[in-house]
Amino acid sequence: MQLMTKIIFLLFFALSLTQTVFAETINMHHFDTAPELDGNGNDWKGIPAVKVKLHKTHPNAKTNVTTLSIKGGIYIDHVYFYAEWSDDSENITHKPWIWDQGQGKYTKGPQREDRFAMQFAMKGDFTTDWFSGNEFKADMWHWKANRTNPLGLLHDKMTIVSRQKIVRAAKFKTRNGNDIYISRPADNGDKLYKTKRYRKYEKDVMPKYLLQKNPKGSVADVQAKALWYDGKWHLEIRRKLHTGHADDISFPNSGKVHAGIAIFNGSVDDDHTNSNTLVLKF
Repeated sequence: MQLMTKIIFLLFFALSLTQTVFAETINMHHFDTAPELDGNGNDWKGIPAVKVKLHKTHPNAKTNVTTLSIKGGIYIDHVYFYAEWSDDSENITHKPWIWDQGQGKYTKGPQREDRFAMQFAMKGDFTTDWFSGNEFKADMWHWKANRTNPLGLLHDKMTIVSRQKIVRAAKFKTRNGNDIYISRPADNGDKLYKTKRYRKYEKDVMPKYLLQKNPKGSVADVQAKALWYDGKWHLEIRRKLHTGHADDISFPNSGKVHAGIAIFNGSVDDDHTNSNTLVLKF
């Protein structure tokens, strides 16, 4: 009896160790049938999850998501991802207009949506540390709980980091004090949403962002659905391996692609947690 207890304990201990192993390589598995894009992980039960460690972009960051679980798969000509991360609240409101009776006008509210971003190296010396001084171009998929999830999409964009001035880029300092320019242009196509102001009172709280119905173009290449339940976000993503658009990465049939992941927990742009550079193995 004592021997059996020890064996059970050792098995449990070994399983616990296995569940806390972090990796930076995501193997892209092949599906026999296409997963349903519904934010539910039932279609992914036969595929092992990779646990990715995330770190804060600065010490005082509000976002405290330190780990993420992700799976990758391929069905015929589409690539799929399924990600889960802990979040104790579902933040689906973003910068709402709130009526200020004293001022007699709407003012911007403090609420911020939850977000997930994934980027894929296209050109240059890719890194998830944008302030390293490395120059690169990457395909970026940006999921937003308020502005893209109701559309069933991610915001398909690019990340361009350059030591040379580029049009409509923000200027920053690298870690060694040199200038760096960062641009995140949306892909070609319709705008996914537009902003709206309200000149007179309608309701106490009004949305700032109005979503575009059925947007077209490269910007709408990446389909997605996320659900929040059991204290977690469950996000499912799908895109063609090859879209034929110059602003999209073309995934290989075999080989490796460098990537990165970031999580925003109801926070502003510079407040998030970030992965190290990951490897997708096709």
